[in-house]
Amino acid sequence: MNVCVFGASGYLGSTVYQLLKNEPSLDVSGTYLTDPGAFTDLHKLDVNDPESFSGFYKTMQPDVVVWSVMSGTYEDDLINEGLLHLLDHLRPETKLIYLSTDFVFSDGNGPYNEEDYVSKWPDEHTLSTYANAKIKAERMIADQVTNYAILRAGPIYGENHLGQQDERTKQLKETLANEQITAYRPDLIRTFVHVEDLAAAVVAFVSNGLTGIYHTGAKRQASFYTFMRKMTEMLGYQPERIEKAPEDDQPDKEMPKNTALSTEKITAETDLHFRPLP
Repeated sequence: MNVCVFGASGYLGSTVYQLLKNEPSLDVSGTYLTDPGAFTDLHKLDVNDPESFSGFYKTMQPDVVVWSVMSGTYEDDLINEGLLHLLDHLRPETKLIYLSTDFVFSDGNGPYNEEDYVSKWPDEHTLSTYANAKIKAERMIADQVTNYAILRAGPIYGENHLGQQDERTKQLKETLANEQITAYRPDLIRTFVHVEDLAAAVVAFVSNGLTGIYHTGAKRQASFYTFMRKMTEMLGYQPERIEKAPEDDQPDKEMPKNTALSTEKITAETDLHFRPLP
């Protein structure tokens, strides 16, 4: 089976790529944009360039595509250009695995099931471009593709196969090392997922026959305040170093309160296990 990972050099994408490369039955290729990271066999590709994309895709002809390309404030360009190019090239039998986010639920009234209604963010919000692009991508895929799996995830944490830490933990370690006190919101509730568990889910969906939308992550939800206190303990510091941030704290004042994801569906239909919070 020929599998292509678009965005194979990133924090999550590199973990997915490494796990897939460990599967002897798979022929795996991957792309990067600016930095291949620890890999020497990735293909440099700007997915937004139609000619380059077309040439690469026609050469590879993958049986499964993993879309792990993320661009934050430029996410809309990835959807309006890169993902559109992919959808134009997909054959009906080719499976698409798309990594999405809990931010598709801007109302913040979780926990959410897979069939719950998604809602756009106000255009003036700093995260609206990213979140609304993810919503648009999900709808495009559902409208144009039948053989797909959309895996939604909340905050991703942990050390990946290459020894890379998530940005949130790296910032926390720096703050603690400088003997500073930091604060996190107790009212922002999320479903956290370890990077290796999410990558393992992607690998499972490469070979299983399941399609549709699936939520990933730990069974229990947690606030950022609770989660970061536990991470602080794991790093060898006193949890009292973490304080509660006020609900009107900027720049998170307009963040949705509860975007927790119900993960019963994926655990009921697969053998996947998501580790509990630290």
